[in-house]
Amino acid sequence: MLKRTLLAFIMLLLTVSLAGAEMYQWVDDKGVVTFKDTPPPPSKKPKKVKTYSDGDFDPAPPYQPASKPRTVKSAAATAAAPSSNPKKVRFTGTVELYVTDWCGYCKKAKKYLTDKGVPFVAYDIEKDSAANERHKALGGRGVPLIIIGANKMSGFSQEMLEYYLDGGK
Repeated sequence: MLKRTLLAFIMLLLTVSLAGAEMYQWVDDKGVVTFKDTPPPPSKKPKKVKTYSDGDFDPAPPYQPASKPRTVKSAAATAAAPSSNPKKVRFTGTVELYVTDWCGYCKKAKKYLTDKGVPFVAYDIEKDSAANERHKALGGRGVPLIIIGANKMSGFSQEMLEYYLDGGK
């Protein structure tokens, strides 16, 4: 018991002495970096270090979303193009759905398209291996994966589906 107490006391003393140790670093005239546990000699003057605060800098500019890259049109294309924006045309093709039987959002998507009279084809990726391969090739990670022309939508949202059906890009 006495040995354990003595050992614990010695460990405590060693820990306290190590915790109080400091290291100093300085660079001499030749560029040699020196590390020691004693302060640098008085001939080595400490360099002044400028400290900055947040008030020393201008505030960051407000966030602005990146704009779409502009395309350069030739003079002939500009003259031939109508001056007003063309109206978006509602999608008239067949919507592709990649679904499963157990997915509630897949059922909502089917019901929504049926109620709106939008033609669609549903592929069950668990029952049809070719559909599963197409789903993976399209980058599908979940269901429903909805393909509206050239647009791909993961999950189901009435607003996003309407956006794509209305010709959104």
